[in-house]
Amino acid sequence: MSNTKRKFIESHWLTFALKGVISIVAGLCLMYTPNNDIQALSQILGWSMFSLACVEIANVIYRKICSHNWTFPFFLGAIELAIAVIILCFSDPSVALSDAVELRIAILSGYVLLASVTTIIMGFLNFRNETNRFMWVVNGMIGCVLAFMMFGGTNLGLIAHITMFGTYLLVNGITDLFYGIHSKDECDELAAETAKRKKASRKGKGK
Repeated sequence: MSNTKRKFIESHWLTFALKGVISIVAGLCLMYTPNNDIQALSQILGWSMFSLACVEIANVIYRKICSHNWTFPFFLGAIELAIAVIILCFSDPSVALSDAVELRIAILSGYVLLASVTTIIMGFLNFRNETNRFMWVVNGMIGCVLAFMMFGGTNLGLIAHITMFGTYLLVNGITDLFYGIHSKDECDELAAETAKRKKASRKGKGK
């Protein structure tokens, strides 16, 4: 537990694990769905973001019940929900060359950049363990590279951007899943340490 500051693991470990699984599955689907099926790609992307938003909203409720700070999870969940609505409302392939496509590209690029910069900041601020810090910072750096590729490659079209977004989801999902499992171990260690201290305290009072 000493490897991670408490403020970062206020989120339940299942939050990271579930978001990791969703992101990995969504990333693989986006990367391997036939590129000519833009409607299927949009549906996968939209419902994936909706699922991520639902997990984050559940995280907000959990943190609020535990009297933890829930501002950032709420902000992130709101962004993911907004992206899901926009993607699902404009998934008709007949609008493939319309302004809606440029809007989706800008939104996806902006989301990847925002999330990646936040990941780098959290990696430096919340981890004392070098392995955990390295994992989160590298994850954020990969996301930043993909975001700038998306910003600079507007001429590539929506399909290429969705594929790059799928790559981001895959990388981010692996990080989230790994940390979710590791966070559970840390929480178990904290519970064991707390129980041990209480037991020692009771023995001390008994004397």
